[in-house]
Amino acid sequence: MTGPPSRDVRELLGMDRPAARVVVALFCLSFTLRALTDLDGVRRVWPIVLAAALLTAAAVVIIAVPGDPMPRAHTLALTAVGPIACALVLWQLPVPGWTIDDTWQLRAVTAVLTYMSVRGRAFHACVGAVLMVVTCGIWSEATGQGWATGIRLESLNLAPVLMSVIFAVTVRPVGYAVFRLREQESERAADEATTQAVLRERDTQLTRLDLLARPLLERSATGDEFDDGSRVECGLVEERLRDTLRAPVLASDEGVSRAVESARRRGAKVILLDDGGLRDGPEALVSQLHSTVIDVLDEATGGTVTARVLPEGRATAATILSEDGAHVGRVELGHDGRVRTQMTHDDLRDIVPQR
Repeated sequence: MTGPPSRDVRELLGMDRPAARVVVALFCLSFTLRALTDLDGVRRVWPIVLAAALLTAAAVVIIAVPGDPMPRAHTLALTAVGPIACALVLWQLPVPGWTIDDTWQLRAVTAVLTYMSVRGRAFHACVGAVLMVVTCGIWSEATGQGWATGIRLESLNLAPVLMSVIFAVTVRPVGYAVFRLREQESERAADEATTQAVLRERDTQLTRLDLLARPLLERSATGDEFDDGSRVECGLVEERLRDTLRAPVLASDEGVSRAVESARRRGAKVILLDDGGLRDGPEALVSQLHSTVIDVLDEATGGTVTARVLPEGRATAATILSEDGAHVGRVELGHDGRVRTQMTHDDLRDIVPQR
């Protein structure tokens, strides 16, 4: 049975699919190439490489880390990545002489903040955007360009973050409604499957009951007298119906049912019991049990044969005990499919090796 449906917004937006990984890889490759292709006038290269690495890690976190909203520790880390990456790059640019293309990190951080907002951290995305504005302003003021230059530079990238906040406020509730509908659909499908299974089992039992009991019931309804043979048939039908209630794992197999009826006609008393240990057991083990029971019943000419499926948690899956005067046989079926047979005759015990 499957677990409850996921409530991670990544699934709803397709962020957990291979195509999303390809897009992120291309995104990271594009800004990394842009960072390293034009380094004229740059003071030091390693801070720019470090900034590209930090932003690549941030992009990976956006699509790879599960949870909705995004876990707080990862959120705080992504909030801090923006101003750190900006500071690493901006202070390496030549002043004057830098161009808008040299501020590639602003666009990369904006993309990270946008998806962080979509993933339920709109407040932290706004904080990250404000820190970006402050960082740009400090840099432009420190390099003699004035606060306004830095603020204008980063203000161009605020629109996508604001749009993502609106998306988070308006669309995410719709996403949760979709998740609730999925859960309701899954529950409805499970209920329907259970109902269908119950109905199929009921139809099977009704068909079996119709085949077994209808002829005798019709004879009884017409007032026909029952001779000794008919009474024997009634007894066999009664015992078979009892078997279906007390031992469904055994009585559901036609081969076992035929072997049981043949043994009873030969004068043996057959008792089938099922304590539920193999209700959901491996098919191979259940088939081995049926074969073993049939073998024992085919040899029974009298006495009592008791076949029992043991409860769950027992070391042995099933036992078959046959008693016919001084002859007593015990067959044990292990969960590994091995059969151990013990025979006793006139107080002499013979243990047959496992097979």
